[in-house]
Amino acid sequence: MRTQTATALISTILLIGVGTACAPRTSGLEARREADERFRRTTSVVNYDQAQQAFESGEIEKARKEIGSAIARSDKEARYWSLLGRIELEAKRLDRSLEAFAKAIECDPTLADPYYYRGIVHQRWSESAKAVEDYTKAAELAPDRVAYFLAAAEVMIAERRLDDARMLLLPKLAHFEHNAAMHELLGEISMLNQDYPSAARSYERALVIDAEAPLLAEKLVSAYFSAGEWQACLDAARRQRSLAARDTTGRRQEIPNDVYRNEGRSLAMLGRMSEARMVFTDQTRAYPEDAEAWRDLATSAVASNDLPRAEQAADRLVALLSSDAAGYTLRGIVAERNGRFDEAVRWHRLAVVRAPKSIESLVALGLALQYAGKSKEGLEIMAEALKLDPNSSIARRAFAVAEAE
Repeated sequence: MRTQTATALISTILLIGVGTACAPRTSGLEARREADERFRRTTSVVNYDQAQQAFESGEIEKARKEIGSAIARSDKEARYWSLLGRIELEAKRLDRSLEAFAKAIECDPTLADPYYYRGIVHQRWSESAKAVEDYTKAAELAPDRVAYFLAAAEVMIAERRLDDARMLLLPKLAHFEHNAAMHELLGEISMLNQDYPSAARSYERALVIDAEAPLLAEKLVSAYFSAGEWQACLDAARRQRSLAARDTTGRRQEIPNDVYRNEGRSLAMLGRMSEARMVFTDQTRAYPEDAEAWRDLATSAVASNDLPRAEQAADRLVALLSSDAAGYTLRGIVAERNGRFDEAVRWHRLAVVRAPKSIESLVALGLALQYAGKSKEGLEIMAEALKLDPNSSIARRAFAVAEAE
């Protein structure tokens, strides 16, 4: 009995010892977990790379599937969540993209991309303040990425926060002095502030850096005209017309309407009315529904004494804008130049009906009445114009001439 008891005791001790020896140690379990995590991270990178390639090639569903596998294997990688957010953003699933970007920021608050792309979501939702906040944060985290600064500035400009946008961009100008978009945005700010010479200088620098930037050359033409730099505007507009004459395939390109307009008006301001008339003629052929082009053509034709063309242009203007006084006034002036004074009075009366408080329309009617031999009524009409605006130099001069006669 004693021997049996001792044997059982020894067996128990041995079993305990064997069990203890076979049990996994804590350090061993931790090592296994770390190895498993390393394996998951390694394999998740493959999925991430495939998702990136699929996304860049436009295969959205494949990209979503691959990045989902990557996140399933390693869900603490901020760049994985950021890519998922971009995929959902591309698919216009904005709520999901916002959630993914928030998760990316939670995983790594120092990664700039998710802030930038979340800003795009907020901008699409017209949440301008949040968009600017995200764009600015992205710019702080990645100060060498000019796109982040430009995105913030563009929202500020759209919101007419012009001083804020300018103060955001100017400190970065030295670092990004060779970035055309930076100068272009500064030009936009100057244009909106009606500082047209500064706008022209900014657009000039942008165009030197990137001569192919869309619409930049047209913006420069407009800035020159608004700044009163008529010759510079004329030269720039003619360069644009020359460049647009032929594209790489040999086909004629469409010349922008404003290029015509600013070229013609610059010629008019320089006193070269016959050349201006030719440009406006080209413009009306290219843009036959543009009432402003017909107005400019009629005005320049009258000034250059091309009365048949002036009459045709004025008639077209009346047809396009029957409620506007300008066409009727121009038509009346043509009748006067042709010595048809009663007809001129009828046209000017029609203009006054449409613009009863227009000094120009009233003065034109008053003068036409004078030419038609109706001096008393003409004087009364011009007195009415002077009463409407005693400081009008046009009304004062016309009234003085009529009174003297």
